[in-house]
Amino acid sequence: MNLHPRWQSVAEMVRRVGSGRGRRQTKIYAIEGTRLVERALRAGAPLTAVLAAERLVAAPDPRHAALFSALRAGGCPLVAAPDAVLADLTEGRDLGHMLALVRLPPPVTLDKLLAAASMHSPLPNPLPGGEGGGSPLPNPLPGGKGGGSPLPRPLPGGEGGGSPLPRPPALLLAAIDITDPGNVGALTRTAHAAGAIALLCAGASDPYHPRATRISRGSIFRLPVVAYDTAAALLADLRRCGVASIATSAAGGVALPNLSRPAGPLAVLMGNEAQGLPPEVAAAVDTCVTIPMAPGVDSYSVNAAAAIVLYELQRRQ
Repeated sequence: MNLHPRWQSVAEMVRRVGSGRGRRQTKIYAIEGTRLVERALRAGAPLTAVLAAERLVAAPDPRHAALFSALRAGGCPLVAAPDAVLADLTEGRDLGHMLALVRLPPPVTLDKLLAAASMHSPLPNPLPGGEGGGSPLPNPLPGGKGGGSPLPRPLPGGEGGGSPLPRPPALLLAAIDITDPGNVGALTRTAHAAGAIALLCAGASDPYHPRATRISRGSIFRLPVVAYDTAAALLADLRRCGVASIATSAAGGVALPNLSRPAGPLAVLMGNEAQGLPPEVAAAVDTCVTIPMAPGVDSYSVNAAAAIVLYELQRRQ
């Protein structure tokens, strides 16, 4: 087949948004692989273009044929590029020989997220079909018209109607100066799995880095992100919105099994992989907790610690 005339410009944009500066300037980020593109499509993420290897577009298997059909039906450009270009852009990873460009969602504030959670209503969708304008792409993939079972939509008030059950207090996960994008992606996935209503990111933590989006396994399309320039700004916003805060400490905190969960919304703060939270941040939170460990170990990994704390807090609800 003939190569798409736009492939060079799309490939250049993928390279550009590989940096934080490029993402800030263009309001675009890149995702990689068949699974992520499928999940972006299902989530209604605002895809602006998909770049795929020429051989894949020319002779797609049934899975990719369904995906390409859905993209075309939704008006998302499918751009065929030389196989060697895709191999270079993906650094040899074999996740499906495709990349996509996605618009960053509009900024969202913590107070609006908390209000939406307390009202038992989802936050207005900033993706296509929501406040961002446009219509969501059709979904003829597994779980849509093409087979499988979509997630059930609960009836108002539950199966029998009537009054809705009280919703548990909102839970948030905060990533403060997490420099490894893989860890930020893992925290995004963990927060989503634990039922957190948002990921709060301060300083160097960037959930839209290409590695972070890969590791999130699609949770980045489902979990709102609130960004702060500094940890001080994040803490000030938590206080303004009446959100209690918990920090993890390798030693000296309240043992996690003995923790009394504060009432109301709660944020769990995770710090830098090497240094942890800055002392001034740890001193400013409401509670520091320590996860019991076997002797001879410095600490859990940042994602493991977050998962343990979030699970324990959710279990108690």
